[in-house]
Amino acid sequence: MRINVFTKVATVVALLFAFSLLTSCQSKEEKVISQMESLCKTVEKDSFDVKDIDALKAKFDAITETAKDCDFTNEQLKEVAQLSARFTKAITKKALERVGSAVDGILEGLSGEE
Repeated sequence: MRINVFTKVATVVALLFAFSLLTSCQSKEEKVISQMESLCKTVEKDSFDVKDIDALKAKFDAITETAKDCDFTNEQLKEVAQLSARFTKAITKKALERVGSAVDGILEGLSGEE
């Protein structure tokens, strides 16, 4: 049993080490793009909760602030713009889904009282 736990811990440590090596080799611009991509994937997940919007917006704003100091190529600028639009679209879609659910609940409540 100890060996099994040790193996799991060693695997997690190895994965974290490998991830840190990969990200440390990235340029500042590549890190910003990677962070934006990761944020987009998080928002697009079905398990994403609307309660998390403020925290995700704050993280996106921090990434955007970091991006101001970057020297992007034209190709990277296009990618950043696409990711920014993708993030905004995903956040808006989730917010609208939440509003739609609330309106449906209100309408069901009103129709049930008649």
